[in-house]
Amino acid sequence: MPRWRAWLPQAADGHYTASSIEVKRRCAMDRYKGVVDRLKGPVVPLNICFTAEGTIDYPAQRRYVNWLCEQGVPVILLTYGSSEFSLLGDEDLWRLSAEMAAEVAGRALMIGSTSYWNVATCRKFLQHAEESGLDGVKVQMNPWMGQTDPAVFIAYHDQIQDAAPIPLLLWCNSGGGGGVPIEAVAELARRPQVVGVKNDEDPFGYYYNLIRATIDEDFAVISGGQMRNIAFGYQVGSPAYLCTIAPFRPDIALEFYGLLVAGDYDAAWQMVFRYEDAWLTRAGELEWLFSIKTAIHLHGLFPEHHMAPLRGHDSARAEQVRACLEEVFGAIKPAI
Repeated sequence: MPRWRAWLPQAADGHYTASSIEVKRRCAMDRYKGVVDRLKGPVVPLNICFTAEGTIDYPAQRRYVNWLCEQGVPVILLTYGSSEFSLLGDEDLWRLSAEMAAEVAGRALMIGSTSYWNVATCRKFLQHAEESGLDGVKVQMNPWMGQTDPAVFIAYHDQIQDAAPIPLLLWCNSGGGGGVPIEAVAELARRPQVVGVKNDEDPFGYYYNLIRATIDEDFAVISGGQMRNIAFGYQVGSPAYLCTIAPFRPDIALEFYGLLVAGDYDAAWQMVFRYEDAWLTRAGELEWLFSIKTAIHLHGLFPEHHMAPLRGHDSARAEQVRACLEEVFGAIKPAI
């Protein structure tokens, strides 16, 4: 049973009373606003731990997530992108979402994500996410389903929204198709249950337009991927960003965000130049997904295994990643 439902007053026949319905509505509104208020700072895209046989290593995954919480990261996100999320089957995703919610247990915002599902499957997952205790779900509508058509984009969310009262985040990633229409995002942002959006469209002009179009709502526009994006986006109202460094050095990510909050933008940009530019350039040259997993492994955070057909770095490339990490961040100290 979701936490908010347990204490609602009920009539003798077990039905909720009129007063309890109003309490439920207010509770939901407080819940949605509470998530928006906490969607701030570096968001850690959750890389997935595997065994040598290519199955999810749940004990290792929980140790890693516990470590992230102990470091004080504000938001953890299961997502497509810098992870092997796209290889997961539905059964794995159902279980992983529930285990991560249980491990985080309120210490950070734990946001799950849907896969590329039809409406019926998405609704079932939202119900599961609500019962499992996730703090929210990012709805990853398939870019080939018609993201650039505002009527289709809105209709998909119309058909899933009432499956569960869990807070929802939108996802703007049309796959180069021209962008999810800003007006569609703005319309959905007026719904209290829709608490934010992760932008994976253009990181400057489109990102800015998203922020401006939703600035008057309780709605968080989250930058996909880089410190350099939030360095300007924060100044016009974007509160959070996915961070390429936070998975293994959350201390740097938190220090950088603190500079933005303090208004010390020059110092924040110096951190971009010092850490992010060098790391992204070299890690990208060595294949980004494998480089980030090697970095996490070299910090002692989990074993470097992959799900087939991915194979990861060989020892020579792993040593190149190590050299880059030590050049950019200094000597590697095992974190766990």
